[in-house]
Amino acid sequence: MKTVGTFLSRPWAVLVATVAFGAAMSLASGATIQVATFFLINVLLAHSVNLLTGFAGQISLGHAGFFGVGAYGCALLMRDYGVPLPLALAAAAALSSIVGYLLSFPAGRVREFYLAMMTLGFGMIFYEIAKEWTSATGGVMGLSGVPSPTLRTLSMFGVAIGPAAYLWIVLAIVAATTALLRNLIRSHFGRAYFAVHMSELAAGSVGISEAATKRSAYTLSAALAGLAGGCYAPLVGYLGPDSFALTRSVEALVMAIVGGLGSLPGQVLGAALFTYLPERLQAFAEYQFMAYGAILAVSFLVLPKGLAGVFTAPPRFAKIHAAALPSPLPVREPLPVADSPLLQAEKITMNFAGLLALDNVSLQLERGRVLALVGPNGSGKSTLINVISGVYRPTMGRVLFKGDDIARRKAHEVSRRGIIRTFQDPRNVPHFTVRENVLLGAHRLYRHGLWGAASNSRIALREEAAFLRQVDEMLQLAGLAELADWVLGDLPYGTQRLAEVARAAVSDPELILLDEPAAGLSETELEKLGVMIRQLRERRLGIVLVEHHMDFLNDLVDGVVVLDSGKVIYRGDMEGMRRDPEVAAAYLGIAEEEPAHA
Repeated sequence: MKTVGTFLSRPWAVLVATVAFGAAMSLASGATIQVATFFLINVLLAHSVNLLTGFAGQISLGHAGFFGVGAYGCALLMRDYGVPLPLALAAAAALSSIVGYLLSFPAGRVREFYLAMMTLGFGMIFYEIAKEWTSATGGVMGLSGVPSPTLRTLSMFGVAIGPAAYLWIVLAIVAATTALLRNLIRSHFGRAYFAVHMSELAAGSVGISEAATKRSAYTLSAALAGLAGGCYAPLVGYLGPDSFALTRSVEALVMAIVGGLGSLPGQVLGAALFTYLPERLQAFAEYQFMAYGAILAVSFLVLPKGLAGVFTAPPRFAKIHAAALPSPLPVREPLPVADSPLLQAEKITMNFAGLLALDNVSLQLERGRVLALVGPNGSGKSTLINVISGVYRPTMGRVLFKGDDIARRKAHEVSRRGIIRTFQDPRNVPHFTVRENVLLGAHRLYRHGLWGAASNSRIALREEAAFLRQVDEMLQLAGLAELADWVLGDLPYGTQRLAEVARAAVSDPELILLDEPAAGLSETELEKLGVMIRQLRERRLGIVLVEHHMDFLNDLVDGVVVLDSGKVIYRGDMEGMRRDPEVAAAYLGIAEEEPAHA
């Protein structure tokens, strides 16, 4: 059955299906045409929830509010000011997007249950405004007189618009919106949404701003819901507050979940189910919430991936076809030699509510050198990495990168300056393929904007092609080329670890922080990791390597710093570290004996 998803992944097939649907509905009765138009509006509404919840991971129980802003905005502009339908629809989407943007600020400060309650509060506030603002919305009496194709009062540029013509207009809007969404989700913007959804910490490590990404998702989601509301207003010709009550928000969320969060075709299936099912079950309207709850429970137990998991192929998050475009790879020249150190950590102190994790730690690193950071568990190695990468702000001290103090900058700001890190436990996106995970590392390097990504502009496609080729080169180097199209979450731990290091390398950093990259790797995988690190050093990157595997470090590092209980107890080379009595007592266990002299 997943051949349906393969078929619909072809643009020409989608066009044929769209035209066939419109032609078939145009020949149907008036009531059928109206229900079909409702279905298309529900597709837009489901897309709006899916973008915010399915991709960006932000729960919303207030989409009826965005839907209502668009509906009332479009209705008032058309009825009171004679604004043409296209401009009224654009204004409806714009008004809702402004509301969504403003809501994103408080929403970005809360999570999970509190986020759901906050969005629910927004929906309830809008409902009360619609009831009480009588001069604008008509209050409980409703807003009537909206130009409508059903009432034969709608015209556009002097041409009367009937139900069949309006169906074609809404169908064109839905088809265009779905195509733009498909392109957007397969771009670096879509990958950013999902990365923030999976791990905000990992997203920040490759230059993705958590706050900006959430604001973008809220704004676009609200615009889609507002566009759906704008299409809804002329269709019904009358707006009452009850159309934008909590029931509408719940319905939109259930449509998206049952259709399949994270899947665009799934939203079409969910909208179809929840458009036509209520029509057949009018006698049970008063039990609507109970019915939604039962459907959700069955869906979670039987169809955890929704209808999309049964009928469509898994969504993809890269424009693989772009790789066929002629796009020369940028030449990666070795970074220039500099007189000053690349990195200087000066007297770093990190205090967690009385627990001293780092105590006056200093180190420095030049370009083209590998510095090992070793010590027993709990000695402060990962804490120091977190301070350098912007995850923690030090209690005292400075972190100088190319002479600039970055100690108070956020993680995504630090990574955008050229400092990229990995984690003790691989922080990948398990639903992405190996190639898509590694491509995520190039996020900070993209230059085209939101519209270019959604419209597949020539610049956007060529840029995507260039980075896809760099990713394939890195996969070849890491020995992962044959696994490029495998879902990373299904692969062994060692493969996930190598993919994370490859992702960091693709970001074209100047300083790379590797937190125990060799942990859990086989001998073959260790060799591949060593090759990757040596190539990065040849490009004159600075590399800080946290590691316990002494044999792996022997021929790889240029210097070593040993921490114990948050203090530096040794700095020098590997051979000197092995002979240092303090290191032996704290970490290595037994000091190696001096070789006998002849």
